[in-house]
Amino acid sequence: MLHACACAALRPILERRDVLVGAPAALVAPGVAAAAAPPPDGSLTTLRRRVGQRVTTARPSYGLDASDVYYPDFFEGSWRTTSAAVDVQAPLGAPLFGGNASLAAALKELRSPPVVYDCRFVRDARGRLVADRPYNIRSLAAATMGGAGAVRDLPDSANFNPDDLTFKLAPEGSGGGVYLARLRALARRYEPAAGEVVDGAGRRVFDVGELTRQQLSLPGGAAVPPSVKDIETINCFTRLSPTRVAAVQRTSTWLVATEGYAAMRAQAADGRAVDIRTYDVLYERL
Repeated sequence: MLHACACAALRPILERRDVLVGAPAALVAPGVAAAAAPPPDGSLTTLRRRVGQRVTTARPSYGLDASDVYYPDFFEGSWRTTSAAVDVQAPLGAPLFGGNASLAAALKELRSPPVVYDCRFVRDARGRLVADRPYNIRSLAAATMGGAGAVRDLPDSANFNPDDLTFKLAPEGSGGGVYLARLRALARRYEPAAGEVVDGAGRRVFDVGELTRQQLSLPGGAAVPPSVKDIETINCFTRLSPTRVAAVQRTSTWLVATEGYAAMRAQAADGRAVDIRTYDVLYERL
């Protein structure tokens, strides 16, 4: 949930099992699968309708509709999160996805154990319930990049800007490399914005969509140009019980024309998504 939505945003910026490095066995629960989330009913929200289209490559039409995502009260507190990849699409082929090796690594996730980490939701200064984005980023990175030291210089949970987060990543196995990451919100929507929506089984649903510009570079003005991508993460949550919430999560990646080879690849993509992935996610209250 930064994961909702920032945690999910970390996955495509550094692949969770390649550059982000294979998660240590102790941090992944072998044999524990995320419960299959109810398939999104497109009649309930516009975000569910978008996810139901599956391989839509067009950018989202919504804008920066809110200053943050304000969650229903039933999200409050800490959760154990189990996330399993269930689908990978390369709509424009392997080259624009990132190459055959990147596509093979993404497909391997479909056969890999789910990632398990903790996330939490806290009250802001005005009493509204929000995702604790710094905590959630730190937790996901610890579970996928080799421990608590993988993330540095995150802002404090009590004082962060949900529209612009900058921090450093030091993945285990990167040869000591330290990357400067920036997540900048371009668009955001949550539904319902007020009141309640229930599905056909009478379960409450809540959906979040965020489009984030994600930049990854070597700090200190290195000559290597930064990697810049726009990534939309949609989470379609269904409350199964007071202690369990299931979600279908979809990430879609667009290339950004910066310079050189990146500009040529973005031109070839012609504004269409090049990488679309779906996850089943289960949240269990701690």
